[in-house]
Amino acid sequence: MNKRSLCFLVSLLVVFSFTGCGGPKYPPTFKTTGTVTLDGKPIEGATVSFYPDGTNKPANGETDSSGQYLMSSFNKNDGATVGAFRVTVQKQPKVEYESTPEGTPYDPSMESSEPQSLKDMGQSENSLPKMYADPETSGLTATVVKGDSNVVNFELSSK
Repeated sequence: MNKRSLCFLVSLLVVFSFTGCGGPKYPPTFKTTGTVTLDGKPIEGATVSFYPDGTNKPANGETDSSGQYLMSSFNKNDGATVGAFRVTVQKQPKVEYESTPEGTPYDPSMESSEPQSLKDMGQSENSLPKMYADPETSGLTATVVKGDSNVVNFELSSK
C-alpha cells in the first residue's frame, strides 16, 4: 500500500470516528412518573399505558406498593416521548409460569377439542373498573414535555 492510500484510509477512519454511523437509535424520552390511586388508596401492580395521540410512541409502566409508576418506552424506565397521550390503567393478577429450557414435554392428556377459557390460558379479568381499561372511555390523559418534571397522577374512582 502506498503512502497516499494509507493517508486517505487514516483520514476516513478519523472522520467516521468523530461523526459516528448515524443519529440516535430512538426518539428522545423524558422521565415520566406519577401515582395511581383508587378511591384515595394506592394501587399496587397496575399497568399504566400511554397511547399516543400523534406521532409519539406508546409507553407503559407498572405501579409499586405505593402506587407509583415510572414509564418505559424503549428501555426499562427510560420515560416517554414528548406529546399528548390517552391513558389506560388495568390490574391483572400476576401469572406465574413454570418453564424448562427444553420446553414443556408433550402429554396426550393435555389435548382437548374444547376451546380454552381465558382463565385456562392464564388470563383473568381486570380488577379495576372496566372504563379505565379503554383509552376511549377512561377519560385519562397525559402530556409529556421536554425535561424531567413530568409527574402525572391518576385518581381513579370505583363509583
